[in-house]
This record gives sequence, C-alpha cells and structure tokens, in this order.
Amino acid sequence: MKRWIMLGWVLFGTAMGWAQFNLYLENQIPVPANEVTCIQISQDGRFLAYGDGGGTLSVWDIRAKRELHTIKAHGGAIRAIRFDSKQQRIVSGGEDRRIYIWDLYSGQQEKELREFGSSVTDLCLSPDDRFLAASGSKKEVYLWEFPIGVLKGQLKGHKDNVIGIAFNITGDQLLSVGEDRLMIVWDVNRLSISRQTSIEARTIPESGIDIKSADFSFDRYFVGVGIQEHMLAKGGRGMVFKYNLSFYDWRTGAEIETLTGNRKDVDFFAISPDKQYAITDNSTLQNNSLAFWHIQKGIIEQSYPIEGEITALAISEDGGWLAVGYRDEQSRGQSHVNVWQLSGIEGYERFATGETVRSQGDSGFGASIQITTPDEPLIQFGDRRKLAVMVFDSPGLEEDIARTTTYLLEGRLGNSPFVELIERNQIESVLEELRYQQTGLTTSNAVEVGQHLNAEYILIGSINKLGSLLIITAKLVNVETAQIEGTREVQCSNATIETISDMVSVIAPTIAKY
Repeated sequence: MKRWIMLGWVLFGTAMGWAQFNLYLENQIPVPANEVTCIQISQDGRFLAYGDGGGTLSVWDIRAKRELHTIKAHGGAIRAIRFDSKQQRIVSGGEDRRIYIWDLYSGQQEKELREFGSSVTDLCLSPDDRFLAASGSKKEVYLWEFPIGVLKGQLKGHKDNVIGIAFNITGDQLLSVGEDRLMIVWDVNRLSISRQTSIEARTIPESGIDIKSADFSFDRYFVGVGIQEHMLAKGGRGMVFKYNLSFYDWRTGAEIETLTGNRKDVDFFAISPDKQYAITDNSTLQNNSLAFWHIQKGIIEQSYPIEGEITALAISEDGGWLAVGYRDEQSRGQSHVNVWQLSGIEGYERFATGETVRSQGDSGFGASIQITTPDEPLIQFGDRRKLAVMVFDSPGLEEDIARTTTYLLEGRLGNSPFVELIERNQIESVLEELRYQQTGLTTSNAVEVGQHLNAEYILIGSINKLGSLLIITAKLVNVETAQIEGTREVQCSNATIETISDMVSVIAPTIAKY
C-alpha cells in the first residue's frame, strides 16, 4: 500500500523545528534472503540494485517497478555494487573474493576480476569511468582500467583493512579510510600518497576508537566516518561506548565536526546530496528506526520507524529516492527493500561543487577555512631540510595562543619526510645568546638565527584576529640566500580560538609535503 510519510507531522515533529522533506513509499520489494547486504541507486535515479547474503544480485527499474534481472552472481554475500556513469554496466564485489562486471541491460557477465584475492567491501568508479577501485579485507586498494579489467596497480600505505574509498570529482585523486584510523588521499596517476591524516575524533579523553564505516558527500567536499568510541567505566567494571559520526574536509583533512548520540554502531550511513542530512540506523533492541541527522545543527531532526532490523541503505544522487533493506520480523529468512520517493532534498547537480555547509548553530561546519595563497608545498623534493620554526607573532592575542599555534604547526611539519626540525631548546638557547625576543623577528634576524643553528630554513609568521576572521600567515626564509622563498596564509571566518587546530592542519601541507 502506498503511503505519504510527512516528516514534520506531530507524530515525528521535534522541538527543534520541522523537516523540509517528504517521503512517499513507492515500492516494497520482498527479498527471499535473510539479509540485504548492500544497495545502490544509479546516478540518473532510474535503476536500483541490491545484493543479498546468498550472493544474488537483483536489478530493478524504479519508476516502472519492474525487476530487470535476478542474477546468482557470487558464491557468498555481495558487499559492494556500483553503476557506471552512463548506466550501461554494473559492478559487484563480494565475500567470495570476486569482482564482476555486468551488462546492465542484458544481465550478462562481461568480465571477472580475480586479482584482489580477499573479501570485497567497497567499490568505486572514477567520474569518467576510466578506473575501477576496490577495497576490503586487506591493506591495499586495487586499481583497474575500466571496463577492460587490466590491473593498473595497488595503493599501499594502510596498516589494516580499508573500509571506504571514493574518487574526487576530477578522478585524479582517490581518498581511502581504513580501520587503522588513517585517511589517505592518493595520486591516482602516480599511485602515491598525497596526504595522510590520522582520525582522532575523540569526545572522551584517552578513549579508544574503532572505525566502522565511511561515506562521502556527492561533491566530495567532505567525508563522513562512523566511529565507535570506548573506554573502561569508572571502577573498572564494564565499558562505556559512544557511537559517533565525524566529518572531515576532503581537501585539507581537517576535522569539521563530530555528531554524537547514535544509539548503535554506525556500520553504514548515507549523506544526502544537498549535504543537509546524514541518515543512520538508530535502532534499539526494542525499536528499529532511521535517524535523519541535520548535519549543521548536530541533531536528529526526524526519526522514521522501520519494520525490521536494518541492514543496508542508499540515497540517490538526484535526491529523489531513498532505499532501505531490512529483515522481515514476521518471516524467518525473508527481507524487504523499501523504496521511497523523496521531495524537498536537492540533488547534487543543482548546487555548486565545494559549497561550504553553513551552520545554524555551534557546528564546526560554520567555520569556513580558506587558503588565500598557493597551496603547493614550499618544501617537497630532495633530502630532508633542517628547519627551525620561530614562535609566531600574535598582536592583540594572548602569547599562549601564539605558542600553541607554533607547537601545533611544529607537530604537523615533523610528519613530513622532507623536514628535519631543529629542537626547541636549541632555538631558545640561540635566541638568548643573540639577545633576541621569542617573537617579532625580521627576515635579517631570522637569517642570523638560522646561521647559528646551522639551519637551511627558518619559518616565521603571525596569527591575527579581525572580528570573527582569524588569519595565520607563515613565511619560509632561506638562510643561505636571506630571501623569503614563499608565503602561505590561511583564513577562517566565523572563527573561534578552538578553530586554530584545524587551520594548522590546512596550512601545514602547503609548507612541507607530507
């Protein structure tokens, strides 16, 4: 039976306001399997594909409500499905360590890829369909030329299983998220690491964190990571668990915001194409429900009950469809896929790529960080360079802020294979000998300090606050030539002092390549 679900009626209303979208149950598909393991909707919103625990791949025409194919595709559970951008092919990967390329319209197998050799949990295609990437129960990400299936190479850098991958909108980068708490941006053409970020989104001091899932905004502006946070309870009796969803800026790796309060592990979730909502399974032992988190507000704006245990979900790129797989509580060994038509959520193509998510509260999404100078690293080739970082000037701000900024930047730059940092106590000793202050060095002063330290480069800079605008400026001085080799600056509007850490994360890779 078709039903309109008005998320905003009294039944689902919250004190925080009304949802701006509606759900219309378009189809309820019975699935003769114990579990729907993955769901995908084609980019044009026409086709729906889902896999089950027995290895069956099903493809539907959404609007026609007609099943196109039921394929016994894999020898185990299917864990990943992708449509190509032209809606001509579909790719599936599963626990049987196989990846298959299918003709969407005939349902015939075109290619089998065996090189991966482990359980496949995620697949992605570059926007131009030139490359296919796979990840799963191993440390490497594999790349093939698509659709011919020629192995291009492996991306090596993770220390544990890789659980989420996506190409950027130009296809020259790939971002991967691993169980090792690393988020790595790769140069696809060189098969090399461009940037590596450690995921440390803790809300409890000294807690442990496990990475459970990852998803990406359609415009690749940010990546979401499902996190389980845990620590020993007071008195040592039992454990305390928190289930969080953290967001990171794709371009910089900076943490944007962490949403807390989901009632179970975020093993999968979906980000709406307008970047307004994150949809999670927020079930308890008694009730199964979807949560529609309003990302900017940091709250669950609406909840929607589901008739069984939720096992998979997907939202379409055009914002028109939501599909959810769940177990049938009345019939053992049976499942369903519910398909809702959405209204009120804008599609990816209808807003500007890279548009900043605006905050309506205290969310970190309200702080818009921008690099206002070239972002190419000033130090990026050759042997390690000896670098001394001077304490930054901070006119109008407390001295502790300048020191904190400097020490945070030192910590970031110390991760670069092209930099050898000079110890802070050596720097302070030379400054004392030359009778210079910790801050306020001119270029000529910096060169003199560098000569005494036997340094190749000196980094001087400042942090300024103009209203709600925070500005960090760094200048790299070549000791031998006594010239400034380059200046890097990052600005943050709607900034607070707490934003400094994220700003440092943005500016550091422009000074030295990681």
